[in-house]
Amino acid sequence: MDKQPLNENVSEVDLTQIFEAIEQLNKQLNDTAVEIFTNETQRKLLSKPSHFTFSIVHRAIELNRGFKTLTESNNWITAINLLRLQADNCMRMFAMSLVADRLDFYNRIQNGEHIRNIKDAEDNKMTDSYLSQKLDCIYPGFRLLYENTSGFIHFSSEHIKLNTDRVDTGEEFMMYIRLAEITEFSINKKVDYAFNMFMVSNELYKLLNGYKLHMIDFMKQFD
Repeated sequence: MDKQPLNENVSEVDLTQIFEAIEQLNKQLNDTAVEIFTNETQRKLLSKPSHFTFSIVHRAIELNRGFKTLTESNNWITAINLLRLQADNCMRMFAMSLVADRLDFYNRIQNGEHIRNIKDAEDNKMTDSYLSQKLDCIYPGFRLLYENTSGFIHFSSEHIKLNTDRVDTGEEFMMYIRLAEITEFSINKKVDYAFNMFMVSNELYKLLNGYKLHMIDFMKQFD
């Protein structure tokens, strides 16, 4: 994302197809969460780690919906912030798989403790930097997406770039600075941002599937 040349051979058709894929992914996230819920409640149980998981799924689906709504109003400068929040969902979901005691993990989160202060099974504090590096081993490119999208959340040079256009004319240059005007993104950038939103959401879906398989096996002891 922004570290390699953007695909120039894209159009509004590609953008529409990506949003359709995100919508389908929302359905898959919901359906998988329902499977986890059903697998437990049919045994008259509901685990706390699954409650944690459902909260992440709900947030993920809402973020995807919000991303689409913002882009439909041409507010891409706000929409792209949600990429970082979706990456946060991935890291939180992944963190639970690293701890020795998932119930203790859930209780500590419920009591307001930050995940960055909780250690994994190997005694490492689960900071965002640590989690993003670990996730990058599973999903190459995740660390780069995390770093780039962090620049959207905290005011940075990314916002100065979005606010300003520079035109060089030999020894002089002109700067166009926006205030209330809408920032116009090229179709190349729109497709790139939307595709990355799909990719990070899809990585969350893979993590969710892994949790589902774990819980299917775990719940057999209650049969």
